[in-house]
Amino acid sequence: MLKKSTSWAVLIYGILLMGLGYLGYHNSGSVISLWAGGGTGALLVISSVLMFIENIIGSYVAVILTFLLTATFGIRYSMTHKSVPAILAVLSGGMLLFLLAKTAKWKK
Repeated sequence: MLKKSTSWAVLIYGILLMGLGYLGYHNSGSVISLWAGGGTGALLVISSVLMFIENIIGSYVAVILTFLLTATFGIRYSMTHKSVPAILAVLSGGMLLFLLAKTAKWKK
């Protein structure tokens, strides 16, 4: 049984990613930011809906996407050293991974 707080956290994280993707596009004209933020954000919103209806696939998709995003932002930070967006993204991804790992039902 998935906790609803985890589903809400994934939903908020997905919406935040979509907003930040649009903000990156608006500020610097980066079409990649728009597509990457919008795409991953939409997938996280879909996975949160799956989590709300207690489908375990939603939590697995959210964990995989969050892990990939955290790794991507960590690599981007190590290459560009732009601290504020990268550190916030890595911290939020790390906290979400912790929340998902703690509250999801894992099969052994």
